[in-house]
Amino acid sequence: DRIMDEKFRGEEAVRTIMSSNGKGKGKTAPPGNYVIIRPGPLLSGKSKNGASDLELNQGDTVGGGLSRDELAGVVVGALVAGDAARGTTVECYRSRTATALEPEFALPSGRELKGDTYSGLFEGAKTD
Repeated sequence: DRIMDEKFRGEEAVRTIMSSNGKGKGKTAPPGNYVIIRPGPLLSGKSKNGASDLELNQGDTVGGGLSRDELAGVVVGALVAGDAARGTTVECYRSRTATALEPEFALPSGRELKGDTYSGLFEGAKTD
């Protein structure tokens, strides 16, 4: 699927660019100065319970849907979480919409991240 390949190439470019400032050797930004958020399909309606309805996952094996305000909460949560989120790639979705992305992928994956706040979702996230 070419669109997914292009998305992955874009993510790799972000990782490369945000791991150095492009000004040559010895002048690099802190490693992993980025957060890549992979939202599932955007659902109609608004969040009822905020972060407590959501999961983050890592490994690109589980996805699901979430609302626009939930996605905005995850983005702000990544900023507030600071070092806990820095240098990570996560999938985000409502827990009840969790779906294995391929038939052979386990659900649950064992890499679910949950929290009561949007920034708390990033606690325990593994860096890329």
